[in-house]
Parts: sequence; structure tokens; C-alpha cells
Amino acid sequence: MSPPEYSGVERRVLGAEVERLRALVEASKLINSSIEPSVLFSSIVSLARDQLGVERGTLYFVDEAKGEIWARIPTEGEVSEIRLPMGRGIAGTVAQTGETVHLEDVTADPRFEASVDKRSGFRTRSMLCVPIRNRVGKIVGVLQLLNKRSGPFGPGDMAFLESVSDHVAIGMENATLHLSLLEKDRMQRELALGREIQERLLPEPPSDVPATELAAASVSCFEVGGDYYDFLPLPTGELGVTIADVSGKGVAAALVMSSLQAALRVATPLGEPLALLASRLDRLIFSMAGGRKYVTLFLSVYDPSTGRLRFVNAGHNPPLLLDAAGFRTLAPTGPPIGLLRTASWTEGEAEVPAGSTLVLYTDGLTEASSPDEVELGLPGLARIATGLSGRPAREVLDGILSRITEHEAGAPAGDDKTIVVLRRSG
Repeated sequence: MSPPEYSGVERRVLGAEVERLRALVEASKLINSSIEPSVLFSSIVSLARDQLGVERGTLYFVDEAKGEIWARIPTEGEVSEIRLPMGRGIAGTVAQTGETVHLEDVTADPRFEASVDKRSGFRTRSMLCVPIRNRVGKIVGVLQLLNKRSGPFGPGDMAFLESVSDHVAIGMENATLHLSLLEKDRMQRELALGREIQERLLPEPPSDVPATELAAASVSCFEVGGDYYDFLPLPTGELGVTIADVSGKGVAAALVMSSLQAALRVATPLGEPLALLASRLDRLIFSMAGGRKYVTLFLSVYDPSTGRLRFVNAGHNPPLLLDAAGFRTLAPTGPPIGLLRTASWTEGEAEVPAGSTLVLYTDGLTEASSPDEVELGLPGLARIATGLSGRPAREVLDGILSRITEHEAGAPAGDDKTIVVLRRSG
């Protein structure tokens, strides 16, 4: 299949989206680094400023004890600290309400605090200001960009800055841990943060896909992992269905997975061939992790009207396609992504006939062990799944997890268990 041809406008839009993805990947790399917090925050603000082409970016921190927000801004060749009461000025209002503010003419808004411009010698014309929330939803800061050079701020700018603010929030959490906790406490908080990052990636299965039942679950282990699944409704009426597993555990794995999710949610609706998309994801993950982290990934597009399933299996556990005659597997069509600097994939195709069931899973299921350390394995999982074939998707999922729990018989789990079940109605 030859790559699609794009118009000049489409190429520019795609190029801009790719550059923003690269910027988010760079933000993730900064979060994963060990640089001093003030340098980290300055670098992320500079990244956002350069990506959106604005004249100035400012990061405000909330001082809860004093009921103020504060930031360091350049004034007459020096860097000075500025403080505003919560609720005063645009940034103070955003910190108080938690609502994003976009103004193309700040002078028309009575909330604009002109004294800040007077002190710094800067002239503010337009503004995009977003809240920064920590892992429990509490506002801990405000990220503000001023005066976009190329024209007004757009919806894409707002979405990008909100994504950057999520990275800043993680950085703030990490800085707090670094400054205030002992190593044991720091690790506990880091694991909790990583688990939340992971859980935020996992959506509810859509219930409005024609002639299709969907179910999904991710059962957490004792550590933060990198399991991930997603459902992406496409403009064509098709459905993107993905499951993935990042190597290793911890916050680093969760951040790699969050970057993968961002890339998939931007790129999948563009409709490019799945093998080309896998190559793009490979370059992004490799550039971020340098081969130290890789992702096994099953990436597919399902057409509910025909049952056609196009897929790339990047080194992932082979999904099971169940029907009345038994099962077949969808074998890998290339290596994991992010493992090699250059790699290639082929696109596979399968039919999901009416009445059949597709089971996607991570290796936490097949590696589930009994007390005497006997792994379930692919044959064991296939045996359980075929015994449930023909039942509703939720019953298949619950039945598989229940039987695995019986197999483990109280033995400690060694990995997360993530499963997606797609059943095409007859």
C-alpha cells in the first residue's frame, strides 16, 4: 500500500502536529531528567514559548499559606519576584477559578493587571493562561503565554498548553518530593503519581459502536507499570483499538505511555497507513528513551460494518480471535517500537465475523503463576477464552480474569493484567 498523498495545507497541519508531539516528548524527557527544578521549569516554559511563537512565557506558583501567586520575571535587566493576591489579575483569576482564559485584547478586560507591565516594561497585547493542577486536582500554579507573533491563539494552542501544564504539574510534584520527603516517602509518592498517570490513560469502552460489544480492564499490580489500552473513534466510522505495554515499571514507564497516547490520539485520525504510523511512533519513542525503553504494541483499525480488522502487531502478545471452530492468533508483524533506531512493520488484516470475539491482552495474563510457579501461558489463556466464546464481551472478560485468579490461588502477581474484549454481534 503506497502512502497517501497530502495537500500542502494537510502537510503543514501534519508537520505542525508532529512538531508539537516532539515538544511534548521533549517535555517528558525534561521531567525524567535530574536537573535542578528552577532550570527544569524555565526549560519547559521556553519550550512552550518557542513552540507557539510568543514573546513571553511566565510560570506562576501558588503560595497557599499567603493566598498569593508568585513568579520571577525580567525587570530592567534583572529577574525580580512578583506577587499577586489570588483572584487579582488574569493569572490570579485563573489560579482561583481553575478556568483557562484566552484574550486577544487584554486591555478590554477589567481583570488585566497593568501594574505588572509597568514594572517589567513589557507591553501585553494577547494572552493565553491555563491552570496547573496536581495529581488530586488542586491548582498549584498557572502557565501564561503572551503575544503570539503569527496571529491569534487557536484551539490547538490551548490544547498544547494544557498538555504542557500537565508536564509542569508532574515536575512540581517531583520537585516537592525532592525537597520535602525522605527517599522512602519520595518513592511512595512517585509510585502513586505513576499509577495515576497510568489510570488516566485508560478510557471507558465506547457503547455506541454498531453491532459491537466492547469491554476492557486493567488490574494493577504492586508497582506502577506501563500497560495501556485505548479506543479511538475515527471520522470514517471505524474504531481504532490499541493495547500496549512499556518495558519496565515506574513513573518513567508511565510517562512513556502518556507520550504514546498523545501521539496516537493526534495521528490515528489522520488515516495514514498503520505501518507508517508505527514507524513514526518508533522514532518518537526512540528519541525520547534512546532504546532504554521500548513498547510492545498492537495497533488496529476495526470496521464494524464489515468486521475488517487492519493491524500492526509490534512485538506484542498475539491477540486471540475466537469463533465456533476454536481460535487463531494475530502474530507480530514487526519488532517492538522504540527498541531500534530504524525498523519496519507490515500491516496485517483479519476478519472478525459476526458472532466472533477478539481478545487483546498483556503478558501479565499469560505469565500469571500458580503457587508452585507454573505459568498459565498462551495455551492456558486460549483454553480459558475458547471456553467462554460466544458469551457477551463483559462476561468473557470477567470469566478470563476470574479463572486466572483461580490459577494464581493467592500467589503474588508479578505484573499488571490488562485485557480488551471486542465481540461482533451476530
